[in-house]
Formats: sequence, structure tokens, C-alpha cells
Amino acid sequence: MNLRLALLLGLVGLGRPVLSIIGAYDGGPLAKPVGPLLMTALISLVWVAAAVWLKVRNPVLTLAVAGIAYAVFAILLNWSLQPFLASAETIPLPGHLAMLLFNAAQGAILGLIALGIQRLIARRRRAVR
Repeated sequence: MNLRLALLLGLVGLGRPVLSIIGAYDGGPLAKPVGPLLMTALISLVWVAAAVWLKVRNPVLTLAVAGIAYAVFAILLNWSLQPFLASAETIPLPGHLAMLLFNAAQGAILGLIALGIQRLIARRRRAVR
């Protein structure tokens, strides 16, 4: 598992909540629900592409850990903003656990997609030889 990549991808995932914090989803072309869905798709694409391009040995575990890292970073971001932003509401403990589990599952699914692409590429390379 590539822990450094998982942590970096977890930080990349923070792009979505940061855009929400700065109000990018309040109007214009990124207005809800388009903006958050578009950013989620883009971040997912970056995660899968990174795992494939870097030929990560265990993309399922790496991207599952990236999902957990993202959840932890998002929780820490929320905690750090609570004194300054009224919109940074306190998340109850079940919410924290749900974030960790959901994002780990999402990362694992993206890891399965990356693994499938890696295997497809490997098969095509063997067929060419």
C-alpha cells in the first residue's frame, strides 16, 4: 500500500468541501447539485488515474485508505472552522463514523476500478508481445 499517495489523495479530496466553504456551490455553473457532483466525479477520476498511472500495487487498499484520510482531514477541517464559521456545525460521533465508513467504501470501489484498469492494460501489453 502506498501511504504517501493515500494521504496526498485524501488532501486532494478536500477540494470539494473547500469549494463549499467559499460558496462556489451557491450559484453560477457550479450551483448545487451540479457542482458537488461534478467535483466528486473529478476527484474520483484523479484518484483512479493516480493509482493506474503510478502502478500502485494494491489500489483497493490504497484508495480505501485515501478515503479514510479524506474523512479525517474533512473532520479536522470542520473542527478547525467551527470557531470562525457558523456553517461549520458540530458533527455528532455517528456522523464521524459514517464519514469514515462511507469514504473508505467509496475509495475501495474506486480501487477496484483502478485494479480492473491495471489488469486490462497488463492483458493488452501481453497480447501485443
